[in-house]
Amino acid sequence: MDSGQGSFNRRQDADDLTDYVNNGWLSSNEFDGPTFLWNHMIREASREGSDQRNDVPVANLSDADTVINMPMQWYFDALASMVPTAERTDTGVEIPRIDMPTFSIDSQALSGVDAVVGNAVISTRWLDAVGNLAKAVEMTARFVGNVADRDNEGFDYLKDLIQTVRVYMDAVACNADPMTGEQALRMITQVACNEDFRLNAMQMVELLSCGLSFAQWDDTRMFAYDALNKGIAAMRDFAAKSGNGDASSTTGDTMNSVGSIDSDVTGDTGARDATATQSHDLRDTSSDADSAHSTNSTDAADGADTANSITHSTGAAGDSTTGGSPTLSPEELNDLAMLDPSFLSKQQLAQTAQNQFDHAVQFLRHDLMRISGDAEEADRFLRDNHTSEPLADAYAARLIAAERWQDLLNFVDLVERDAPNQCTVMFPEEVVPYEWESIREAALEALDRGGELVAMYQERLDDTYDPNTELNRMKLQTWTQAKE
Repeated sequence: MDSGQGSFNRRQDADDLTDYVNNGWLSSNEFDGPTFLWNHMIREASREGSDQRNDVPVANLSDADTVINMPMQWYFDALASMVPTAERTDTGVEIPRIDMPTFSIDSQALSGVDAVVGNAVISTRWLDAVGNLAKAVEMTARFVGNVADRDNEGFDYLKDLIQTVRVYMDAVACNADPMTGEQALRMITQVACNEDFRLNAMQMVELLSCGLSFAQWDDTRMFAYDALNKGIAAMRDFAAKSGNGDASSTTGDTMNSVGSIDSDVTGDTGARDATATQSHDLRDTSSDADSAHSTNSTDAADGADTANSITHSTGAAGDSTTGGSPTLSPEELNDLAMLDPSFLSKQQLAQTAQNQFDHAVQFLRHDLMRISGDAEEADRFLRDNHTSEPLADAYAARLIAAERWQDLLNFVDLVERDAPNQCTVMFPEEVVPYEWESIREAALEALDRGGELVAMYQERLDDTYDPNTELNRMKLQTWTQAKE
């Protein structure tokens, strides 16, 4: 194979791609392939926390409720005294969200959550602790839906809280008896399936993914699948109940009830805010898989307040935003960031939530199969869902790790046939500067398919906008000489 080209390696791209797959996060020392929602750091954190956990009592549930609620109530009382448009009602105070000051974590409104969570996570009284953690997640989600979280500080706090719960639930899975584990996971699943999370698909799936810790053992694996099935059923029920085509349900669209954090939001503004956030955060679901591995996280919508700055006078389903249709088109669902939730009906909000959930739950389905040891089914699932960017990337990584270069070439053909504009999202640009074409290039190098490589490099050189002209010229010369 020595081409006489000095130190130039004709397999450099194949080697670089293989090195990235075998030594990056796409490689797993726990299982036979990469996972999206499961992260080895969850297990490491739960083990590290074992030294701090003891058989000590936790606050009873009613006290936890009071501790969480009091700082939140103080926050709302302060808002009521400073916002001129606040209105006193029998149940508390209603404030137009557009008039609310932007929520800041420095307000200490969530200090009660910190206290209850800190008390729970140091105890090995698993059920009592999980009950308080479930209450903390539920009340935090509702609070965030009631405030003007324009800078997403509340949303980020909620995401961190869910990760804390996942770490503690891993400790439950590893240390509690199966019956206790089943009860604990059921409590978390119940919170994940309530109304506060049905419009926050990724956070719902993150909570359901607490079951992954139980999927690693035969006697508790069904708990994880039960949690998944309950989540799917909850979303189907939500979509069915919201599918009545009621496009005029905008009563109280600009008012938030802040009399009590345990009361429901008046009108739809909390739900609309959640959808505005998720429309931005999940426009590429791969970013959430990425964030599960702490490589980067997508910020939520900086314009989440927009949904509350427009009154309902123009917000019907017949608006031009939705093309006059009671349901959204596939194109609209694929580009949720372009939709203004304030113009969506309840049916359309439910439709976007269902679409986001369907994409996000794919990660959980795959990880359950992978962690359960069903490698063939997990790989088949990745291949069958090759039009989903992160799933396609993961399958390509599996083929690269196994050096199944011809199969990789066939898979690239499949992706480019069914989704010609699909990008890679799990590989860095320096490894795949030409997206799937770079993966094809690596496979061709490994298979020593010089003729096809020469044609590829010639096509790039014919493109006057290609930034890698010198490198491609060198590759063209090297492979041309290798053919001779």
